[in-house]
Amino acid sequence: MDLLPADDSETTGKQKMGLLSAETTGEQSFRSLEILKLDMDKEFDKQPFGVDYGKLENGLVYYVKCNSKPKKRAALALAVKVGSVLEEEDERGVAHIVEHLAFSATKKYANHNIVKFLESIGAKFGPCQNASTSCDETIYDLLVPIDKPELLSEAIEVLAEFSSEIRFAEEDLEKERGAVMEEYREDRDADGRISDDYWTLVFQGSKYAERLPIGLENVIKTVSCQTLKQFYQKWYHMGHMAVIVVGDFSDTKSVIELIKTHFGHKHSALDPPPIPQFPVPSHDDPRFSYFVEPEASESAVCINYTMPVDELKTVKDYRDMLVTAMFQTAMNRRFYRISRKKDPPYFSCSIEDGDLVARVRLHGFTEREISVARDILMSSSESEYMERDQVESTDLQESYADHFTDNVRIIGIEYEAQLDKSLLPDILASEVSKIAEKYWTSCSCSIQIVEPHAYATIDDLKNIVMKINKIEKERSISSWDDKHVPEEIVDSKPNAG
Repeated sequence: MDLLPADDSETTGKQKMGLLSAETTGEQSFRSLEILKLDMDKEFDKQPFGVDYGKLENGLVYYVKCNSKPKKRAALALAVKVGSVLEEEDERGVAHIVEHLAFSATKKYANHNIVKFLESIGAKFGPCQNASTSCDETIYDLLVPIDKPELLSEAIEVLAEFSSEIRFAEEDLEKERGAVMEEYREDRDADGRISDDYWTLVFQGSKYAERLPIGLENVIKTVSCQTLKQFYQKWYHMGHMAVIVVGDFSDTKSVIELIKTHFGHKHSALDPPPIPQFPVPSHDDPRFSYFVEPEASESAVCINYTMPVDELKTVKDYRDMLVTAMFQTAMNRRFYRISRKKDPPYFSCSIEDGDLVARVRLHGFTEREISVARDILMSSSESEYMERDQVESTDLQESYADHFTDNVRIIGIEYEAQLDKSLLPDILASEVSKIAEKYWTSCSCSIQIVEPHAYATIDDLKNIVMKINKIEKERSISSWDDKHVPEEIVDSKPNAG
């Protein structure tokens, strides 16, 4: 089972806005899309675009979408807004163990019969039936064949079993302790130790720092069935769940009826408790970790800025997201240019590692850099638009899960392509350069250095940051050398013949 410490930080804003929502709009080309006259204050619809979306009387949310990639298959999920951050101290690791027990035994299926049934219809354990536990949610995934009418109903019934019928018997728990402990030991390798150090540094001062999903060894070895059952009954309520079904079926109404059949009668004995929020506090002074890991294959530097999530509600929010995307694209190109030098300064505590953002604050990006970044984003938007009918059901399922767990708006690929065409040309280099103001070391900055041997100290790192801040204050950082790279290999085309 996958363990996710936090929301994937590499997911781009455009993916978060629902670029994975496919709709059939014919063969219209990207270039023929209409340029929109936009009201920056216009709010996007909260209703996800292009999917049948609703809520049952018991609070369960559903998403149902017809999609033929792949043929005769359906991607299903039960998304639960319950993760490790809800655990008490003596429950650390319980959310993950509950996820394991779901595949072990339920009211209808005992002795891993769920796994056996799904494998019997061609849904292998791992790639086609799995689950993941993060700090904030648990997601159960199925990818099943639906070439027989009854298979989709049976797959939805499996999700219904997960939602309220997991069995907590001693015999089941003892079988799963070994599997969970195996994951725990695997997570104690070099990558796991580095990851734990990173998230503890970033989440310092919040409950997240003490609730990584893998939990504690002592809890895994000794937790009782009663403790697991209490956690399950306390948090697993219909009002905290969504069922997602995306696949190659002929209509959505019959699928919604199947969801009602298997979930509609389920009601909680008690009102579900609200899901509490656990804010990560901001901090003015940068945090440092110098992590020596003898098994590390290379040295690495990771700089994180913890920021509030900017919910994309309006057209202006979308434009702001594009400005940030252009900043990231332009910065990545600078990093790439440096990496192509003869002796790039990466993997060492060099002053040149830290002054790139400071250089942008002082001198900004050039118009040519912004033009290149704009072209890259526009090309990406065009590719996604032209491939809008090729989106896999699993990708759509994941985007709907994001909508449910993280309130991510889904506005449709065509509308996003129109927004990109309408907004990108008017974004200025000065706007993009201002994004660097969000990346001062006083803006909730955390810096982790990983090396196989101790070559420096925390004080050395602090001195480097102080030196960078000092030379920026003195404006002693030169502007970026934006050497012109010709777009054509030759200046003029030779004569034919």
